[in-house]
Amino acid sequence: MNFTEFKSGPARSIFAGLGTHWTAILDEAYSFEELRQEILFHNDRDDVGRFVAAVRRYAGKCSSGEYRLLLAICAFADFGHVADELSAGRAWQDITRGCDLRFRAAIAACVEAAP
Repeated sequence: MNFTEFKSGPARSIFAGLGTHWTAILDEAYSFEELRQEILFHNDRDDVGRFVAAVRRYAGKCSSGEYRLLLAICAFADFGHVADELSAGRAWQDITRGCDLRFRAAIAACVEAAP
Protein backbone atom coordinates (compact mmCIF):
# COMPACT_ATOMS: atom_id res chain seq x y z
CA MET A 1 0.00 0.00 0.00
CA ASN A 2 1.49 3.33 -1.00
CA PHE A 3 1.10 6.48 1.09
CA THR A 4 -1.75 7.92 -0.97
CA GLU A 5 -3.77 4.72 -0.50
CA PHE A 6 -2.88 4.66 3.19
CA LYS A 7 -4.00 8.21 3.89
CA SER A 8 -7.23 7.91 1.91
CA GLY A 9 -8.03 4.42 3.22
CA PRO A 10 -8.35 2.98 6.71
CA ALA A 11 -5.88 5.43 8.24
CA ARG A 12 -8.36 8.22 7.57
CA SER A 13 -10.82 6.78 10.09
CA ILE A 14 -8.06 6.42 12.68
CA PHE A 15 -6.87 10.00 12.33
CA ALA A 16 -10.47 11.24 12.31
CA GLY A 17 -10.96 9.38 15.59
CA LEU A 18 -7.89 11.11 17.01
CA GLY A 19 -9.39 14.51 16.16
CA THR A 20 -9.61 17.09 13.40
CA HIS A 21 -6.14 18.40 14.19
CA TRP A 22 -4.68 14.97 13.40
CA THR A 23 -6.80 14.56 10.26
CA ALA A 24 -5.37 17.85 8.98
CA ILE A 25 -1.84 16.57 9.63
CA LEU A 26 -2.63 13.39 7.68
CA ASP A 27 -4.11 15.44 4.83
CA GLU A 28 -1.05 17.69 4.57
CA ALA A 29 1.54 14.90 4.69
CA TYR A 30 2.96 13.64 1.40
CA SER A 31 4.91 10.62 2.68
CA PHE A 32 5.16 8.21 5.58
CA GLU A 33 8.33 9.95 6.74
CA GLU A 34 6.71 13.39 6.72
CA LEU A 35 3.70 12.03 8.58
CA ARG A 36 5.96 10.56 11.26
CA GLN A 37 7.88 13.83 11.60
CA GLU A 38 4.67 15.86 11.87
CA ILE A 39 3.24 13.50 14.50
CA LEU A 40 6.43 13.81 16.55
CA PHE A 41 6.49 17.58 16.17
CA HIS A 42 2.85 18.09 17.10
CA ASN A 43 2.98 15.62 19.97
CA ASP A 44 5.44 17.93 21.74
CA ARG A 45 4.12 21.24 20.48
CA ASP A 46 2.11 23.42 22.89
CA ASP A 47 1.05 20.74 25.37
CA VAL A 48 3.39 17.78 25.62
CA GLY A 49 1.90 14.45 24.65
CA ARG A 50 -0.96 15.52 22.38
CA PHE A 51 -0.67 12.53 20.05
CA VAL A 52 -0.25 10.05 22.90
CA ALA A 53 -3.24 11.55 24.75
CA ALA A 54 -5.39 11.33 21.61
CA VAL A 55 -4.32 7.72 21.03
CA ARG A 56 -5.15 6.71 24.59
CA ARG A 57 -8.54 8.42 24.37
CA TYR A 58 -9.44 6.85 21.02
CA ALA A 59 -8.17 3.36 21.92
CA GLY A 60 -11.16 2.88 24.20
CA LYS A 61 -13.70 3.87 21.55
CA CYS A 62 -12.55 2.36 18.26
CA SER A 63 -13.48 -0.94 16.62
CA SER A 64 -11.21 -3.97 16.91
CA GLY A 65 -9.81 -3.45 13.38
CA GLU A 66 -9.22 0.24 14.04
CA TYR A 67 -7.57 -0.62 17.36
CA ARG A 68 -5.04 -2.87 15.67
CA LEU A 69 -4.26 -0.26 13.04
CA LEU A 70 -3.96 2.36 15.80
CA LEU A 71 -1.32 0.18 17.48
CA ALA A 72 0.55 -0.15 14.16
CA ILE A 73 0.39 3.62 13.62
CA CYS A 74 1.87 4.10 17.10
CA ALA A 75 4.74 1.77 16.21
CA PHE A 76 5.23 3.48 12.84
CA ALA A 77 5.30 6.92 14.51
CA ASP A 78 7.97 5.77 16.98
CA PHE A 79 5.52 5.25 19.86
CA GLY A 80 5.79 1.48 20.02
CA HIS A 81 5.99 1.74 23.79
CA VAL A 82 2.49 3.25 23.80
CA ALA A 83 1.19 0.38 21.65
CA ASP A 84 2.75 -2.07 24.09
CA GLU A 85 1.27 -0.23 27.07
CA LEU A 86 -2.22 -0.14 25.56
CA SER A 87 -2.12 -3.81 24.67
CA ALA A 88 -0.40 -5.02 27.86
CA GLY A 89 2.66 -6.02 25.84
CA ARG A 90 0.65 -7.92 23.23
CA ALA A 91 0.56 -5.33 20.45
CA TRP A 92 1.72 -7.83 17.83
CA GLN A 93 -0.30 -10.82 19.02
CA ASP A 94 -3.09 -11.51 16.54
CA ILE A 95 -2.40 -8.09 14.98
CA THR A 96 -4.65 -8.76 12.01
CA ARG A 97 -7.46 -10.54 13.86
CA GLY A 98 -10.76 -8.88 13.03
CA CYS A 99 -9.23 -6.84 10.20
CA ASP A 100 -10.34 -6.79 6.59
CA LEU A 101 -7.79 -6.77 3.77
CA ARG A 102 -7.56 -2.97 3.60
CA PHE A 103 -6.76 -2.73 7.31
CA ARG A 104 -4.21 -5.53 6.96
CA ALA A 105 -2.56 -3.68 4.08
CA ALA A 106 -2.48 -0.47 6.14
CA ILE A 107 -0.92 -2.34 9.08
CA ALA A 108 1.69 -3.82 6.75
CA ALA A 109 2.42 -0.35 5.34
CA CYS A 110 3.03 0.93 8.90
CA VAL A 111 5.38 -1.96 9.61
CA GLU A 112 7.26 -1.39 6.37
CA ALA A 113 7.58 2.37 7.00
CA ALA A 114 8.54 2.07 10.67
CA PRO A 115 11.96 3.39 11.67
